[in-house]
Amino acid sequence: MVRGVDWLNIVAAQHKDWIKIVEGFGERNYQEDIVQEAYINLVKYAEPYRIIKDGKIVRGYMYFTLRNIWLQYLRSKKKITKISIDDEENLYQLPQVDNLEEQEAFYKICKAIDDISDDWDWYDRKLFKLYRDTDLSIRKIAKETNISWVSIFNTLKNCKNEIKEKLNEDYEDYKNEDYDRI
Repeated sequence: MVRGVDWLNIVAAQHKDWIKIVEGFGERNYQEDIVQEAYINLVKYAEPYRIIKDGKIVRGYMYFTLRNIWLQYLRSKKKITKISIDDEENLYQLPQVDNLEEQEAFYKICKAIDDISDDWDWYDRKLFKLYRDTDLSIRKIAKETNISWVSIFNTLKNCKNEIKEKLNEDYEDYKNEDYDRI
């Protein structure tokens, strides 16, 4: 059995193969970054015995790791507005604000959620804001706080139901683009 981080050196020995796999997905610009991110994820989340069996790398495991990171990259890429640095006219301009009314309506809904949560008892309020304002999952919160994940789930479910109940009409107006009714 391979111990410590030595197993990562065994995986990294086939670095060029991993690059070719990512290129096979169609990625030509960030294949090196995706492979490096795969190494980080392997160290964080993977068990060495799943990657290396009988002294050989399980290529399927690595393939799916690379594919998942590449898909995460594609999803995040869609969310980012890019401005080319070659286009000097747009380089120093901020993107145009398309719909100020929509942003104001969204702000009002967020403010209403904050107002509703301010009326809750301290436990519900803290738990809801922790879940909403961080990237922590319910299970990670449970692990960090030693509170049962079932209890956290039920509390958040009740909080969300109350918000839905009180803001349902405003949210429908927002979806229907009736911003002046919010």
